[in-house]
Amino acid sequence: MFDTDDRGQVGIGTLIVFIAMVLVAAIAAGVLINTAGLLQAQAQQTGEETTAEVSDVIQVGEVVGFEANVKQDPSTNSAENKTITHVNASLRLASGSDPINVSQASYTISSPRGEATVLSGNNRTNDAIEYFQVQGMDGDDGTVLKDQEDLLTAEINLTSQSGISGLESSESIKLIIQAPAGGQTFKELKTPRNIEENSSFIL
Repeated sequence: MFDTDDRGQVGIGTLIVFIAMVLVAAIAAGVLINTAGLLQAQAQQTGEETTAEVSDVIQVGEVVGFEANVKQDPSTNSAENKTITHVNASLRLASGSDPINVSQASYTISSPRGEATVLSGNNRTNDAIEYFQVQGMDGDDGTVLKDQEDLLTAEINLTSQSGISGLESSESIKLIIQAPAGGQTFKELKTPRNIEENSSFIL
């Protein structure tokens, strides 16, 4: 005769081991699924940020410089005569770019004299920069470029910032605009050989 008591104990032990294996597998699967979800979310965020850094770029068009007396009172700025004190840059969205708030961008101007300054694009806290709507855009969002047709002008006052002064004749300068997402635009500019009073020049 077979010993049924011993066989019953073996069956219970096997069932306990099987249940334990199932629980361990379920816990491991849950950890793997959770980890995979976190990695997917992180990879998606990294991809979006990288894409924005490459594609969200401000395109710089025509840049115009103004001699000191055009924008300022000549009686208080005689030492700046025949220097360019204001620079107007036309800004629009680059192809494939998402909407950009230019007031959250930063502006860097450097000259061969070693002068370089970084300006905050927030015209509410920085009086060195002012924006003018040229084409398209909504009146309520005066600093947000939304469509390719939108065009505005950023006017930078070089004399109201420390670290840089008015531009002299035959001077090469560099304008760098960095969008909030990190995309940068470089623009090489050169002042005219002869800067006449009360005049403006395309740089």
